Amino acid sequence: MATAPKRPADSGIRSEFFQSNFTGGEFSPLLNGRVDIGKYRDAVETMDNFVVFPHGPADKRQGTRHITSVKTQSAVTRLIPFVFNTVQSYVIEFGNLYCRFYKDEGQITSSGSPYEISTTFLTAEIPDITYIQSADILYLCHPNHRPQELTRTADTAWTLTNYDYGDGPYDAINTTATTITPSGTTGSITLTASTAIFTSAAVDVGRMVRIEQSSEWGAAIITGFTSTTVVSATVIDDSSSAFLNTSSSASWRLGSWYGPNNWPSAVPTFFENRLVFASTTAEPNAFWASRSSDFNSHKPTDRDGTVVDSHGINRLITDNQVNAIFWLAVDNSFMFAGTSDGPFKIWSGSQGSPLTPSALKVDKQTEDGAGDLAPIKAGDAVLYVGRAKTKVRELLFSFENDKHLSANLALLSEHLPRTGIAQIEYVEEPDGIVYVRLTNGSLVSFTYKRDEKVIAWQSQTLGGTGVAVESLAAIPSVDGKSNTLYMIVKRTINSSIKRYVEFLEERFEPSSATDKDDAFFVDSGATYDGGATSTISGLSHLEGQVVQILADGATHPDKTVSSAQITLDRAASVVHVGLKYTSTIRTLPIEVPTPTGTSQGKTKRISQLLIRVYMSLGGQYGPDTSTLDRILYRSGSTPMDSSPPLHTGDKILSFNGKYDTLAQYSIIHDEPLPFTLLAISPRLETQKR
Repeated sequence: MATAPKRPADSGIRSEFFQSNFTGGEFSPLLNGRVDIGKYRDAVETMDNFVVFPHGPADKRQGTRHITSVKTQSAVTRLIPFVFNTVQSYVIEFGNLYCRFYKDEGQITSSGSPYEISTTFLTAEIPDITYIQSADILYLCHPNHRPQELTRTADTAWTLTNYDYGDGPYDAINTTATTITPSGTTGSITLTASTAIFTSAAVDVGRMVRIEQSSEWGAAIITGFTSTTVVSATVIDDSSSAFLNTSSSASWRLGSWYGPNNWPSAVPTFFENRLVFASTTAEPNAFWASRSSDFNSHKPTDRDGTVVDSHGINRLITDNQVNAIFWLAVDNSFMFAGTSDGPFKIWSGSQGSPLTPSALKVDKQTEDGAGDLAPIKAGDAVLYVGRAKTKVRELLFSFENDKHLSANLALLSEHLPRTGIAQIEYVEEPDGIVYVRLTNGSLVSFTYKRDEKVIAWQSQTLGGTGVAVESLAAIPSVDGKSNTLYMIVKRTINSSIKRYVEFLEERFEPSSATDKDDAFFVDSGATYDGGATSTISGLSHLEGQVVQILADGATHPDKTVSSAQITLDRAASVVHVGLKYTSTIRTLPIEVPTPTGTSQGKTKRISQLLIRVYMSLGGQYGPDTSTLDRILYRSGSTPMDSSPPLHTGDKILSFNGKYDTLAQYSIIHDEPLPFTLLAISPRLETQKR
């Protein structure tokens, strides 16, 4: 049986290790021996409920603030962002056959009730909705629904209508002897086919038909089904779309999109002033671009069949496999299609030239396949989830390779997303954090600053019981200077399942060491700000829960919410109440040079620990989470009946370390107070092996 290293007879070699930053984030356990990696010195073994600033510090994450419950707490619900500009931004709650709306960290109401509109999306369909926005219109796609437009005209004036895609898009021109005969040239008509080409009302109603007569094309939309050879239709209200006569023609095309489940499903995009859709059940590897500067027309030719540069585009991505397009995304002058076989670059084939029906090139970039999840744009890169949904890949141009590459951003922290990724969301300001929602409801994140070579992963464990994060959406903050992450959080409250809309509070930036009142470090929290009181009400969402409290900048004994309120031991004017969460950093096995080489495998002991903090208070430290000492801040000049000021600078801590070969230690913070760790430096005694 293995035994712990015994304390050596002599004191050994004394040294100090200074970790000046945390930009390596949380390393995979598989890298605990890779002391040769440059990032090893900047990484830790565990980083939970911290975020890494791009310039190095590890900052205790802010708490989440409760807004309200979703409409139907028993059903999975989704948030989708709507950003008109930095000061007009919304989050939309999509539930079973409805939408509700949020703005400025609150729910939009009308006549005292949540403002709501009806939709056609069922609960089971909501996770598969894809979207893209242009100004006041959000375009929505789902394989079971015709594309839709959600349009805003005011905070309480939203409309959902079918997307009008005009004349097109179409399948290939018929090459059989089958003819179609229109009964008229304009208005409501009947279309009669010489053989059975129609299927059913569910399939054909809403489908486009284009017919060529004497070298001139006309178009209609099917409005009714009579039989497999007869349908009713309405000629498109366009002077160039009327039929020439009532003669039969074998030159015809049917629409590429039709019901009940052959509508575009991939994440759409805008590219060179075109609205681009992709992937139906019948043509999973196809994409369709609208006419240039006309998002509501996919017209493929002029009336006489002439194709000009501005016409709609319809193409298949041809490769050795027929893989569905999951998403479209734009990076600078290129459009990319994400498939399970890898990302494809779609462009004109000539740098600086526009995409046209006659100038279109598709180039496969890498073999790193994509999953069926929406990508995000972060700086100059497109970040997407890999085919197995366990990696986040960075699609970025490499001048050395003269193509886009797709590096695995989770390579050094592969254990964190290993469960499976369900969604990624980018919070650009202030720190460039990518939040990664996992399939088990966990939340992890990484700081992403490519220019500074910072990719630092962290886990984010929300406080509470039965917690699962089910949706994320980021929009500009109320003041437009940063971004706010909204989320739907499933919680067990008083033995019942609840689903709350919450948002991550903005970074706490105190103006002085005594400015602590606005420190918000509780989850699903609420704030009272008014005259001094000892009764805090409005806490029904935390009924029966033990809550942490910060009262006028000082910690307060925990209380249990009863009848939606708590009673404080002392009156206070600014009170934050919410669920406790714990922030943890545990270091990697320390590597310091010794006269005989590496310190790995040698018996070591930490005798002292220096921590450097900024505007911080609270915290504990120790060799493990069960052996902890408090970090003390109170000086003789601080009155005993008041909270110490926030501390900036060094704290030299005595450390009762044990002798072992790893010399690891933990820093824990579980109080509703700020804590920003700038650097750590243990003093070591190292023995010969």
